[in-house]
Amino acid sequence: MLASKEPVYTLGRHLKAKYGRPLRRVMLDLGLTCPNRDGVLGRGGCIYCDVSGSGTGAMKKRQPLEEQWQEGLKRARKINPEGPAAIAYFQSYSSTYPDLAPLADGIKKISQWASEAPILAIGTRPDCFSPEAAALLAKYQGTFAEVWVEFGLETADDEVQKRIERFDTLENFFTAADIAHSYGLGVICHCIEGLPGEKEDGLQKQVAAAIQAKVEGIKFHQLMVLKKTKLAKQWMAGEIQLPTPDSYRAKVVAAIEHLPPNMVVHRLVAEAPKEEYLAPLGWPSRLQMHASIENTLKKKGSYQGIFFPGE
Repeated sequence: MLASKEPVYTLGRHLKAKYGRPLRRVMLDLGLTCPNRDGVLGRGGCIYCDVSGSGTGAMKKRQPLEEQWQEGLKRARKINPEGPAAIAYFQSYSSTYPDLAPLADGIKKISQWASEAPILAIGTRPDCFSPEAAALLAKYQGTFAEVWVEFGLETADDEVQKRIERFDTLENFFTAADIAHSYGLGVICHCIEGLPGEKEDGLQKQVAAAIQAKVEGIKFHQLMVLKKTKLAKQWMAGEIQLPTPDSYRAKVVAAIEHLPPNMVVHRLVAEAPKEEYLAPLGWPSRLQMHASIENTLKKKGSYQGIFFPGE
């Protein structure tokens, strides 16, 4: 739960309270795809998604899963030289699509390191999640201390889903969250501020959807323009207006104030490698923006959940 002196119940604070230490995500790539990338729903993926599927691209470099894990664990060990150190995160593309065989094989391999990674996290689209996928993950609840599913919500407006060529729906998100919860899995949703076509209250509607779905965790992202994306072409053509640091900060602060106090905030702001990043320009660093959001809440005398019913 949120300590009274802290304005946001961040993942770091949650992990410190539960495990006595931070845990670092180790990103794992199965080299899969998405239905709006392979031609089932569309081609090329979401307009903001790069060729690596918002992941590492390790499998395209033919890097075996075990090698990906060992490299990531080495980095995590710089923070925790002994004991639990990591979250095993199958991140790239949609990890439960087009079938479950690669994920089943991947989890089986990684499960041997459950003592180093007490949390297993699976990233996927809501429309790619099924009872069969949930059952596969639930099998490992006795191996890992926690099993999470990370769904890309991204917007609560189905028309925006079409504009960004994602072609998922809010109804699919609610259904997927219900399936995951019925199998005892934790749910984290990803929210984006600044998508083209999104209305002024778009982020608040995403927060309302997250609350309705009873998710355990939430990530906030600003819209970023990366190289080799459809969005990059639209931005260079002057078709896209991106959030400013001030507008983003204000909307995330307002969103946090409406969250349940016990919903874990996994991320307050996104970042991307410099070699892949195009815009928005002139933004503070991730750590600076994180601190600015928390400081804004403190100056207001505000905190996570101040406007949540019952608080």
